[in-house]
Amino acid sequence: MTADDGRTPPATTTTGAYAAATRLGPVTLLTYRGPAGSVLRHVPSADDDVFWALGTQARGRADLVRGARRAPCAPGQVFLMRLSEPWELHARETYRLHLYRIPRRAVGASEAELLAARGVHGQPGDPVTRLLAPVLLRAADSAAGHPEPYRRDVAAVVTDLLGTLAAARAAGPPEPAPGADGDGRETLRRIRHFVNEHLGDRDLSPERIAARHHVSVRYLHKVFAAEGTTLARWIKQRRLEECRRELGRRGPADPVPSVAAVARRWGFVNAAHFSRSFRAAYGMSPGEWHRLRTASGEDGGRGREAPAHASVPRATSAPG
Repeated sequence: MTADDGRTPPATTTTGAYAAATRLGPVTLLTYRGPAGSVLRHVPSADDDVFWALGTQARGRADLVRGARRAPCAPGQVFLMRLSEPWELHARETYRLHLYRIPRRAVGASEAELLAARGVHGQPGDPVTRLLAPVLLRAADSAAGHPEPYRRDVAAVVTDLLGTLAAARAAGPPEPAPGADGDGRETLRRIRHFVNEHLGDRDLSPERIAARHHVSVRYLHKVFAAEGTTLARWIKQRRLEECRRELGRRGPADPVPSVAAVARRWGFVNAAHFSRSFRAAYGMSPGEWHRLRTASGEDGGRGREAPAHASVPRATSAPG
């Protein structure tokens, strides 16, 4: 079996299962199908020590077996495993499984956080998994039909969400639930204000934001997971909103903005990535938006800055 770019995917032996592979930049997506009673068995290879596996089932219940540990898993749940360790998936029903093989270096979480997050996730009231599972399913269903730049964007979303999952599950002293009390709501308000004030900074990292507000990166990820999104996705959306507003300006007092200059001003490093992201968000290129707004006689929201306390938008199930 080979991936759609001709490269051989990682070896995973199976009994009664069929697998297809798709490359998503540095991530390999493997889709397995099999009948009830079949076993998906992972036997580590020499290079598996630098990879992790993030899986979710589109159909069917199964048991994840790692050594003496057995955990049931079903659609709507996800599991995380280190590929340097052997494990098996025992199907109770006819199943379809999507397995993302992810390089360790691509994940924004520490090794300790990843190790603490191994296993099955998706208990009632779990906001991270409620966000993650639909994204993994939607990406698996749509990524193969899109060009390489889109696939890399999908890989970035998946690795970002894996970092959020690991941070949320990491061992450590308990912290107050985001927004659970007056102090929590005030912290969230200050984080939003800080991010809005520094959208143009290219080094606007989770570590910097957490240090500025005297909270852990883990807590910061939990804040945004509780709102149904991730920090990276929200920052990207806010930057796109500001670029859209600026590109929509018109009038004698407003110079014609350069798309590349606007992208740089709001923190986008790569102009091509900005253009793809803008089109995915608004259905047209930045240049088309600028021409449409200036030709229509509308001011595109000139002078209306987004309030610093703007709420975190709810995420959809589609990858951002």
